[in-house]
Amino acid sequence: MLDNKRYLTGAWAIAAQTLAALLPIATIIYALQLFSKAGIVIYKEQFLTFFLTLAMVLTFMTIPARKPKEGTERPSAGSGNVPWYDVILIIAALGAGGYTAFWYHILLPQIGFLTTDKIVVSTIGVVLLLEATRRYAGWTMVLVGAAALTYAYFGHTLSGIFETRFIRFDRLMLLNYMGQDAIHGIPLYVAATIVAAFMLFGQMLFEVGGGKAISDFAFAILGKRRGGPAKVSVVASALFGSLSGSASANVATTGMVTIPMMKQTGYADHKAAAIEAVASTGGLILPPIMAATGFIMAEFLGVPYADIAIAALLPALLFYLCVYIQVDLEAAKTGITGWSNSDLPPLKPALIAVLPIAVPIAILLYSLFGLYQRPETSAFFATLTTLIVSLALPSMRRSWRSYLKALTATGEAVVYIAIICGIAGLVMGCLGITGLGGNLSQKLVQVAGGDVWALLGLAAVASIVLGMGVPVTATYIILVILVGPALVAAGINELAAHMFVFYFGTLSFLTPPVCISVFVAAALAKADPMKTAFFAVRLAAVAYIIPFVFVFDEGFLLAGGSLAIANAVVGSVAGVLLLSIGLVGFFVAPLPMPLRAITFATGLAALPLGATSWAFAGAGWALVIALYALQRRRRPMPFAAQ
Repeated sequence: MLDNKRYLTGAWAIAAQTLAALLPIATIIYALQLFSKAGIVIYKEQFLTFFLTLAMVLTFMTIPARKPKEGTERPSAGSGNVPWYDVILIIAALGAGGYTAFWYHILLPQIGFLTTDKIVVSTIGVVLLLEATRRYAGWTMVLVGAAALTYAYFGHTLSGIFETRFIRFDRLMLLNYMGQDAIHGIPLYVAATIVAAFMLFGQMLFEVGGGKAISDFAFAILGKRRGGPAKVSVVASALFGSLSGSASANVATTGMVTIPMMKQTGYADHKAAAIEAVASTGGLILPPIMAATGFIMAEFLGVPYADIAIAALLPALLFYLCVYIQVDLEAAKTGITGWSNSDLPPLKPALIAVLPIAVPIAILLYSLFGLYQRPETSAFFATLTTLIVSLALPSMRRSWRSYLKALTATGEAVVYIAIICGIAGLVMGCLGITGLGGNLSQKLVQVAGGDVWALLGLAAVASIVLGMGVPVTATYIILVILVGPALVAAGINELAAHMFVFYFGTLSFLTPPVCISVFVAAALAKADPMKTAFFAVRLAAVAYIIPFVFVFDEGFLLAGGSLAIANAVVGSVAGVLLLSIGLVGFFVAPLPMPLRAITFATGLAALPLGATSWAFAGAGWALVIALYALQRRRRPMPFAAQ
């Protein structure tokens, strides 16, 4: 993968590290309300402007205006300075952001009055945000933001549902930069508070050895089972993916280790890449953290994050159950064994090493779901616990430089999220000004002709298409504005509607032709991208089905009473098991094609129907048992490479 980071030296390196460390420190100060406790009033928009300004300054410091050509070596240590044109952009960002943050208490009451200073500052702020987005995320997100601005400005020249009122350019800039529901709105607020707090927790946990402890424990318990490295990939990528917030970044991080191991044990190149891509992408929908999107969903819906995490739990577990079963059956089908004990860490030391890591995670879960604290507060408690545990145990104790490194690493990582959430807020602001979200939702309802299934199909396709090439957080924000209201208008529960578009927006990372996670994994495995993509879709099959189920059955979202929830769990597990067996074509022995088709079709039906009554759930399990008994009578086919 191409490294596009500028390597700074001297005063510039110190400045960049200081600013990076300042980002999570600012989050801690704001989240703990230290200013208000000291009698100082800080508007939310002042903090967000300060946070985004630092993120843009760091972008212009560390990310060159142009990517180096393939094969170009990274700059030498002596060339680590910031060029003059980026110095100008840094000064402009500090000027625009500093003016807005410092004078916001005066600007806010006069926000409706167009003055030269506000227009110039707002225009500079929007342009710099677009440039920062280009450097970090490429042209795709820039074009999305530019398209939103273009539509807002020229929409009055259109006709039909796309026609808007006339919006002056100066007012468009002002409302998007200094308004409360655009760039400095909910997405950036979540990034600057909740996401930054959780990323600090994750960085601190990894800095004191949490990543290695979790990885060793996963290898110790799963490594010697058939297809062991693939199962480790599923578990490790799920945990890391939930923390990282980026499916492609997770693939690049964990895939460099897991993909070669899977290939070494016998998995074909495209299968190893697909397993890593699917497992990493699934981390985005996995509680308790769900990357950044779950927190934004909670803010949009006005409910505690714990409610979102609980609702997302069963669908995410069913997704990983489907992946895990297919990985296991694929290993049995092709004769892939696990690693020997000599190649794996011993279980007892691995367990002892992971127990201290479980303490801050337990504190996090108890604070979130037991005390119902705000997510950023819970993350701060977990980070503080991690620090205390590491100082108490010699095996985890680190130097003060390592703890400072966790701060700077958090700041560097959160810059990308802040920039993406800023551009997503720009899109949200433009859609809010024009009213396109409501108009498009009405049109979707009309096209569907009142048929809920047709509406869901249109929404699923729209979510995948609009999500292609766009980070998952921005994808969700755009979709929930454009598509979400149509689902709610059709009578679908609001939480289920948000989860529906979130799931299909996430699946754009796996669905051809623009499947970024797959492309990254295929590059690491040196596999054919399209072959990898189609195998990834097979592995993630249940994720394409389950959203259509939970919009009609709240038991899948762990609501509606304990009996309904139990029925949903028992019935859906049988459905996933049958579906996975049918997809692989193997259980105890290979399945003949007619029996494979029957098993697949039955699993497809059992997944939704098994949750509606105990009779259907029992029938699904009866078929699993009967299939097992039938397969046991057959002599297993000798293992052969596929």
